[in-house]
Amino acid sequence: MKNEYGASLDRNGYAPSVLGATNCCSLCFRTDRHLQRHEVFHGADRQKSKRYGLWINVCPECHEKIHQRGGGTDLRLKEWAQRNAMIVYGWTKDDFRRRFRKNYV
Repeated sequence: MKNEYGASLDRNGYAPSVLGATNCCSLCFRTDRHLQRHEVFHGADRQKSKRYGLWINVCPECHEKIHQRGGGTDLRLKEWAQRNAMIVYGWTKDDFRRRFRKNYV
């Protein structure tokens, strides 16, 4: 299965990350932790995050902090993801807003 841009989806519906997901936590860069995928746009937009590769690998501690901190880290991740999606997919701010209902840039 592929998304509309031709990226192959894994068995869980994830396209390869366009955010440079690596084998270390994307926030603290530690490699000695079990990593979890964090969909940058969650809730109603979680499936879109998966399909467009807008996810990162994070350790459990950082994953918890993203959800506890409220605006700061979560908003920075959303801005970063939007900028990358606009570059990778050639979207304008309006294109992004049509898909995710909000502009973070």
